[in-house]
Amino acid sequence: MSRALRIYYNGVFGAAGGLVGWLLFGLALDASWPWYWQMLVGGALIGGAVGYLVVGWEALLDLSVVRLFRMGTQGLLVGAAGGALGMMLGELVNYALQDWGILPGACTGVMARGLGWLVFGLAVGLAEGWVARSWLKTSYGALGGTVGGFIGGAVFAALLGWFGREETSYVWGQAVGLVILGACIGSLIAAVEEALKPAVLRVIRGWREGREFAILKTETTIGRDEHVDILLLRDMKVEKYHAKVVVRDGRYFLVNTGAPPQHTLVDGQPIAQACELKEGARIQLGEQVLVFHRRAVRQDTRAATGRAGPQAPAGQTVPEAILLPDWRRPGMRRGGA
Repeated sequence: MSRALRIYYNGVFGAAGGLVGWLLFGLALDASWPWYWQMLVGGALIGGAVGYLVVGWEALLDLSVVRLFRMGTQGLLVGAAGGALGMMLGELVNYALQDWGILPGACTGVMARGLGWLVFGLAVGLAEGWVARSWLKTSYGALGGTVGGFIGGAVFAALLGWFGREETSYVWGQAVGLVILGACIGSLIAAVEEALKPAVLRVIRGWREGREFAILKTETTIGRDEHVDILLLRDMKVEKYHAKVVVRDGRYFLVNTGAPPQHTLVDGQPIAQACELKEGARIQLGEQVLVFHRRAVRQDTRAATGRAGPQAPAGQTVPEAILLPDWRRPGMRRGGA
């Protein structure tokens, strides 16, 4: 999917998480509870719902139950912790700002909610990186989630003030505010990643044609198994652990992890071990074709020539360390079956 579409989906599922969190908030909370329990439980419900959907939506669209359970559960747990902490922090900051009297009354609630939900957005962003086991994705998610949480929290507080304290309007103000909060967090997490990701693989033929996969790890696995980083389904010529993209000293390499060379091609050349990837390299795994793009190279090349850079031959020198047989998973037979 395109960059804009991924940002859109992240925002939509974040908004859906905010709506689900609002429903759970209304159903589960009891007005007789102490205020701090209401804040902790309510924040955990909202944060868990947003975290589950923002982190797990791609697995949901892939109809991958295993990935949805694994990714969504981690997003739920980290999001719930961030939501509980964020809502409690927001209340404490609100009380402190009111006592200090350094801001006008209307601004106090807006700033307090913004700072409180900033923590929640940070937690959801960290959850995405944690699930992917990627420091780059973690940092991008943390930045986007923090900004989205602050903006969404501030808008949430402003809406509550605008709707007033009448029961019906206040409840609907909460609903609209939480939907906007979830949308801000989800969309900004995706927007930061899309703007800063260093390299991508784009599917130009095969399952989910047009989809882009960011290369954000030193080793990014590709195959049919539910636990790989880039999942390519509906092609039995793609092995469970077919290949991986390895990053060394700013260079990108495709490493064959036990698949038949005739089903692992770079620019039409079979790859038995590994080869370096250059801008515009066409990678064919089974019947699926992906194109490799580097962000800096792509921008520089287009600026100079108005089109993508030339494709590279498949026989570059590969660092010896990449060719060492450290790619095999324990108990994995050749061919990835």
